[in-house]
Amino acid sequence: MSVLRSEGWTVRPSFAPHGPTEPVTLLFDDTGVTQLAGAPAVAWQTPWSEVAHLRLVRRREEVTVVAVVAHVLYQWRRSEPLSRAQLDELRAVLSSHGGREMPRSRRNSALAVALVVTLSSFGGYFGGLFSAAPTSPVVTALEGVNLNARDVSGAWASSSLTSSSLLTDLATTPGQVVSTDPATTTTLAAQGSPLALAGFHFQRCLGVASVDDRIFGLAGTAARYQVSSPVFFSPDLGGIQVESTAQYYDSPHSVDLDVAEMSRAPFGRCFAQSLGDALVGANTSSTPNLTTGANLSTPTFAKGWVRGGDVPLSLPTLQVSRAHFVVVVESAGHYEVTLYALVVNLSRTRTTIVNLANALLARITSTSVSA
Repeated sequence: MSVLRSEGWTVRPSFAPHGPTEPVTLLFDDTGVTQLAGAPAVAWQTPWSEVAHLRLVRRREEVTVVAVVAHVLYQWRRSEPLSRAQLDELRAVLSSHGGREMPRSRRNSALAVALVVTLSSFGGYFGGLFSAAPTSPVVTALEGVNLNARDVSGAWASSSLTSSSLLTDLATTPGQVVSTDPATTTTLAAQGSPLALAGFHFQRCLGVASVDDRIFGLAGTAARYQVSSPVFFSPDLGGIQVESTAQYYDSPHSVDLDVAEMSRAPFGRCFAQSLGDALVGANTSSTPNLTTGANLSTPTFAKGWVRGGDVPLSLPTLQVSRAHFVVVVESAGHYEVTLYALVVNLSRTRTTIVNLANALLARITSTSVSA
């Protein structure tokens, strides 16, 4: 094929730390993709064999190309409309190399609404039906709990886009503080949803009835406020993505009741498996029943409650294989915080995950004193 040249794009994250993100020109040929970014232009060439999870997303006039390169998810976005001929050419090139077209409206309704809102309708972890949170000292303190750029200094990039990582399927919109009414928020997932099936697997794994389950069942208490961090990416250590969600509860007693259930011996394994089920179920036509998870030891220096778990998973339809999904849950006082990680090599990234968990726990233990 001849080279297809397309100008007028921006890229997130940058291909190099603090590198150029615009203007970007994309060149497609039989060998791969070439990106020309910045002025003067710097070239990055990527063979097709190293490009995975290739998607074309459209919303009105906006066009986005999504791809995973070296275990980092990149998005090239163009706000200026493409002509019909240009769009057809781009669609044909991406399709010839395994790309799929995914209208953004369908993705938002299928994932960001049907899954993220369903996940966030729970007490114990995922809040409820959302309303904007007022500014208050509590909200300000909560916003300071999550992961930030100082925690991951070095060759890391970040994104607050809900489509930037599979991890965002488990959290609210990064940076958006949302509030719920604990007295009226339901704690039961929609029947037949990926989360409802995952909750059934969790309850069976932990040995708790739905009526008594505070995590996925009827007994949970919704958080008053919650907010999630951006997703942070790095190609180092084999590839790693991390995100955190912090929650504030009206009463520390609600947190204590959660901790009582989460202190059961298999909790870390069961929780990682169930959220892994929901993650896979949101991106495939069926919900699995992952059973190969394990508790994950996360030594911490701060005096708070901590449990971790990990589970191997694969998403062949998204060309994700041999990954580990890691979840670490921490609590103190009015606060619960959850750290999510998607990694390729768990042994190489374990120290990084433990260090991030320490940073989060130190914040909620100090913040809880003044809550």
